[in-house]
Amino acid sequence: MHHLLTEPQREKYAAFRRFVALHVEPRAAAWEREQKLPADVVAMMGAAGYLGASLPHQYGGQGWDIVTFGVLNEAFGRASSSLTGVLTVQAMVSMAVLKWGDAGQKQTWLPRLSRGEAIGAIALTEPGGGSALQAMTTAFTRRPGSDSLTLHGRKRWISCAQIADVYLVFGKLENLPLACLVPRESRGLSVEPISELMGFRAAGLAELTFDDVEVPATNIVGKPGFALSHIAPVSLQYGRISTACSALGLMRGCFEESITYAAGRKVGQETVADFGMIRSLIARMGTDLKAASMLCHEACRSQDERAPESYANALMAKYFTSVAAVRAASDAVQIRGASGCHESSPTARYYQAAKIMEIIEGTTQIHEELLARIFVGQTGELGRMSRAE
Repeated sequence: MHHLLTEPQREKYAAFRRFVALHVEPRAAAWEREQKLPADVVAMMGAAGYLGASLPHQYGGQGWDIVTFGVLNEAFGRASSSLTGVLTVQAMVSMAVLKWGDAGQKQTWLPRLSRGEAIGAIALTEPGGGSALQAMTTAFTRRPGSDSLTLHGRKRWISCAQIADVYLVFGKLENLPLACLVPRESRGLSVEPISELMGFRAAGLAELTFDDVEVPATNIVGKPGFALSHIAPVSLQYGRISTACSALGLMRGCFEESITYAAGRKVGQETVADFGMIRSLIARMGTDLKAASMLCHEACRSQDERAPESYANALMAKYFTSVAAVRAASDAVQIRGASGCHESSPTARYYQAAKIMEIIEGTTQIHEELLARIFVGQTGELGRMSRAE
């Protein structure tokens, strides 16, 4: 991916890596142990412009292209998947509001989100629904004699919900999918932290309960019926690109740790890298890294160009990279042996986080279903090409 970058993109990536080396890498393991991200590092990300990376300048954003957004996520994913989750959800909320929010919502929330003065979270997944979004039971009802709505329901496994200031909540109004912005201080909203996760332990996951929460009609994003067909796809597109690039960073960490260890660790008169079985693992890891890098760059580039294939490209990048990250993390631990299982080694943290990549923003199986439909749908195009020949 890096050889395809422009000079300004390379310079930004180098700056991202410096930020991560100084502020993230020395502290990431402690965050996972404590299961909490410190407010100061999130504030520094906001001050650096990272939380409004792709928002326009008029809303306080950086106006960076999606390729730059991708390498930002890669740089952070190399050190902390939990912290990269903040970049993910912030983009998912802000870009959905940018696309479908009205002028008031944009002026109210986008400058705050871009500066890190407010953190957003996507309240989409429900305890009994998972990826089955159409089955969600969270409900909005009209308040008699008022323009406001009443919100009732539960959302679970919501990333960054513990620290979020505003939630983009998805539910149904008279059986029509609806999305609303719900501030954290809303009466009737409770946030229950979820702890002891396998990975992403510092990502601030929580369960949200909405008990007759009053939501002003001015907080509705888009219009009834548009939530799942128009608004959620914008969020998920950025979520998949962010997650794919974060997983790419994790893979790069696995690869760099593995080749450094294998070249320096001696067994008798040989290094670990002299063993054919280890070279096989490294060869696969390096090739997967290259392939994932190309897929992530293509996903980012096509999104920048608003190309028709951008949706499929994001799916492929997230699918391949998340699966390859699990393989890379497992191999990285295997190469190090017992020391790779100890928390003093980054590979242990990579291993714990990698599996989560196959779950968030759509499971591996959901991606296989969606991609298979796309690929099978191309048979008509193949037939037209054959007849043309």
